[in-house]
Amino acid sequence: MPTRLAPGQRVGERYLLDHELGTSEQGVTWQAVDERLDRGVALRIFDPRLDRAALTQRAGLAASLTHPRVVRVFDTGTDTGRFFTVSELLPTSLASVRLPLSATNALHTAIDVAEALQYAHERGVVHGNLHEGNVLLSEAGAKVGDFALSSRARSAKREDDLRAFGEMLFRVCQRQSGEVDELTRVVDSLRTGAYGSATDVLTDLRSLRPTPVAAPVQRRARRVWPAVVAAVLIAVIAFGATRLGHRGTGSNFVPGGKIHGTALRVFSVTDFDPRRDGGDGREGHGTVNKIDDGSPTTFWSTERYTTNAYFNGKKPGVGVIFDLGSPAAVGQAEVLFVGAPCNFELRYSDARTNQIDQWQTATAVTSPQLATALRFSPHTARYWLLWITKLTQGAPGGGTSAWTCAVAEANLYAP
Repeated sequence: MPTRLAPGQRVGERYLLDHELGTSEQGVTWQAVDERLDRGVALRIFDPRLDRAALTQRAGLAASLTHPRVVRVFDTGTDTGRFFTVSELLPTSLASVRLPLSATNALHTAIDVAEALQYAHERGVVHGNLHEGNVLLSEAGAKVGDFALSSRARSAKREDDLRAFGEMLFRVCQRQSGEVDELTRVVDSLRTGAYGSATDVLTDLRSLRPTPVAAPVQRRARRVWPAVVAAVLIAVIAFGATRLGHRGTGSNFVPGGKIHGTALRVFSVTDFDPRRDGGDGREGHGTVNKIDDGSPTTFWSTERYTTNAYFNGKKPGVGVIFDLGSPAAVGQAEVLFVGAPCNFELRYSDARTNQIDQWQTATAVTSPQLATALRFSPHTARYWLLWITKLTQGAPGGGTSAWTCAVAEANLYAP
């Protein structure tokens, strides 16, 4: 393999390089396509100067971990003198979201990471280099990658992982000066080495979760979508709200990609497919509630379409219906994508219907950015439809061989 890597090169006879995800002191990570299984993967190619035997041993440890909170290592190999690993592809990490997190989302993330550490430590595997860049985000929450793969892992101990965990959480959920809560106390204890095991940390973190209460007939008001977790990547920060894509007639983008206020109560969310391809009317049914759970670290995703971005030419779109319980005026909205964003419309109707042409269009957006907030002419209706009109490549679950769309949160607001 040539020293200089480039898109279109094949590694290990089955992995086609697509684009570079990042570099480190050990090598470079690429998004690639496993041509044998037709799926996107993360392929790390290590510096050939590193000890091959040590890399093989550490990669074997990483591949032995099969917990839901650990990024899976699928394969290892060598190509023209370079050692590589092939892992689960999760392009979004804590390093790419706007920090600090709210207390609620910081707690969810901390629990996820603690579960990964507990599992690995019980099996004698130390991470050795825990930081925001290897805490990756999936539709089911956070996952930890790169266990044992760092050269530091050879000499690191479990206590080192716990201290690094504390330092990471300190950055992730940093509070205002003088503000102290129970999560802050756990973070401080981690940073000072007060914890002896990940199990103890996990027990304390789980105790901070709110006590469940009986659900009322109508869902209570959602938490306001945290501005600090808008998942706005560097491009959005750099270009600002004036470059948030092309909006439909009569709508205006909100500076900063965030609406300040309380989102409208939602009675239920339902995935929507117009059934024009002979399907069952479902679309990402298993994850639809993730679009309305108040957490930007989980998401709803469409199905995979392998022919083109227009749903294989079988239907005009798919989406999610928001039932407000009763007619309500809506004049503002936020949509937070994961991975590459996709074109969408906001539609409304007084009656729930499977006929898309019976839904009225409030606004349409093409070429959106990851965090899109907009205002439009108010309309009053009980049912609102986030209608995806064009898919994209690069969103979770699709990689570069299929078209999908992933949405972390969608919120509706009064005018």
